[in-house]
Amino acid sequence: MNKPVPGVVDGRPTPLRRADLPAGLWSTEMHIRFGHCDPAGIVYTPKFFDIFNVVIEKWYEGALGLDYYEFIGKRRIGLGYVNAHADFFSPCTMGDTLDVAVIVERIGNSSFALRLHAFRDGTEALRGHFTVVTTDLTIHKSMPVPPDLRAALAGYAKA
Repeated sequence: MNKPVPGVVDGRPTPLRRADLPAGLWSTEMHIRFGHCDPAGIVYTPKFFDIFNVVIEKWYEGALGLDYYEFIGKRRIGLGYVNAHADFFSPCTMGDTLDVAVIVERIGNSSFALRLHAFRDGTEALRGHFTVVTTDLTIHKSMPVPPDLRAALAGYAKA
């Protein structure tokens, strides 16, 4: 696993161009709205985590072919974040459109790691890092990643 991480130079995150990511990677557009912004006219930092969460929810169906809401509701499998952070490269403002791509970085026993790249006009404005832990929502304990989710994650990571 000691491969160089794209967009990291000398241990510091650096913005990528959209062309630096693999072709065919699933992505979606997110529009920055008035309600995302603070009085300075830029996106209020916590709102980016809301935006990233919407992207991840869309990614389950759009890229993995799985119903995010069925996991949580009917199947009672939590898909919460045990770790979430972001690297910010340039401010985003009301009216901007972000192209957000999702990469599966790692699949463990009861968790998996995602990296989200948000591009504005082809240049990365921010990058999100999320470790998702699967939990049994009845007893609120971690559980192995379900086989259908594991297979979908592995297939997506391989493609």
